[in-house]
Amino acid sequence: DTLTAASTLTLALIWAGETDSARTLGEDTLQRCRRAYPPDHLITLWAAASTTAALAALDELGPARALGEDTLQRGRRVFGPDHLVVLRAASALTHALVQLGEVESARALGEDTLKRCRRVLAPDHPIAQYLVQAVSIDQPLGDDAAADRPDPQP
Repeated sequence: DTLTAASTLTLALIWAGETDSARTLGEDTLQRCRRAYPPDHLITLWAAASTTAALAALDELGPARALGEDTLQRGRRVFGPDHLVVLRAASALTHALVQLGEVESARALGEDTLKRCRRVLAPDHPIAQYLVQAVSIDQPLGDDAAADRPDPQP
């Protein structure tokens, strides 16, 4: 599906550092998804989670938080807490919360999501790695997070 591919490309653009392009593509894709599918549809939620990540990457934290909270709530209600789209939405929201300085909220959401990612996906899945990076900005995430972080270079 073209809209799913566009949402995935949004994430790839973020990882490549092309955050302005990611936001433009993410917002356009989300708008198209909302016209083509219901708001709780998997493809719409995936686009919303990708757009949340793009907004957070650009420090557009208010919109990132609002979209992230809505996406996470919808995703959990429809698919449950362990679905890939819910884990993606939770990781994007965690990143926005860290940037907003809401460390305790980010930590709680990040730790829960990381445990789910490790159980459902894999310890080295990109979402799990993203969470370790996002939440450990302030402090280590927990005892098992140390294994996920590279050793400091001399």
